[in-house]
Amino acid sequence: MNKLAVLGPNPAWQKTLFFQSFTKGAVNRARRMDELASGKGINFCRALSCAKKSSFTLIQFSGGDNGAKLDAALKSSGMEFISVKVSGPTRCCTTCLDEKAQMMTEIIEPSFPASAAEVDAMLGSFEEVLKEVSGAAFCGSLPDGTDPALYIRAAKLAGAYKVPLLIDARRDLDEVFAAGAEIILKINREELAELSGLQDPLEGLRSLFSRFANLKYAAITDGPGKAFAADGSQIAFYTLPELKFIASPLGCGDTASAILLSEICSGKDIFTAFRYALAAASANCLNPTPGKFDPAEAEKLLPDLEYSVL
Repeated sequence: MNKLAVLGPNPAWQKTLFFQSFTKGAVNRARRMDELASGKGINFCRALSCAKKSSFTLIQFSGGDNGAKLDAALKSSGMEFISVKVSGPTRCCTTCLDEKAQMMTEIIEPSFPASAAEVDAMLGSFEEVLKEVSGAAFCGSLPDGTDPALYIRAAKLAGAYKVPLLIDARRDLDEVFAAGAEIILKINREELAELSGLQDPLEGLRSLFSRFANLKYAAITDGPGKAFAADGSQIAFYTLPELKFIASPLGCGDTASAILLSEICSGKDIFTAFRYALAAASANCLNPTPGKFDPAEAEKLLPDLEYSVL
């Protein structure tokens, strides 16, 4: 079993409120509330735990009461993690799920900057974990006001240890790509348009491979819409299965990122790996916990998940 290093600097204590229906501008009373540790890095690792094909170590910032609750929940779950303690409190995110319309509204609290010393501590832990892994991932944004050089310095470390690096983020990427690591980029279609300046996904993908020499693979999601994967010479598009019921779409992108990297590090090519990743992401929709899926449900969805290489 391969091992992955997962850098998730901006976790959250997640509250999910379930409404039979949700009306904008009105008083809405939830019928139920779930609370759990979340954020892109945690959701990524939760999906890895479900798949059981890669072990991992998560490195994250953690502070205040929310950070304490988050650490306790991860410890109870058996997840392998390193929490770098910070002076600012970990944020709380609240998701409002309209069950009738099968829609969600996400409310995200502000986060607080990590200091230079706290950034150094995170990178020190990341480097130690890099010595024993076959892949690494950057998951999500940095806490507000944190030095963006954190990701650049981390990419240099991944390059130095010759560890392929999956990036699930969209900001300050030019210097990250120039840091020397072999990059697997997993973003959504809106982020692709923002990064490339092009609305057409095929043109956008081609422009990224022309622009970034270290880009090995790119994978693009678009919710239930068509997805794309590319290796610099070929582009494939995927048609996702239609789901009759969606419990929650929260964590689907994180699930896709986790399974994509795990499958690539297990030896699958990008196009096959992304097919498995999309099946897992679709299965994630069938329950309300972000990053959680049943591999058996993902297998059932595979026959209806087709792709064609252009």
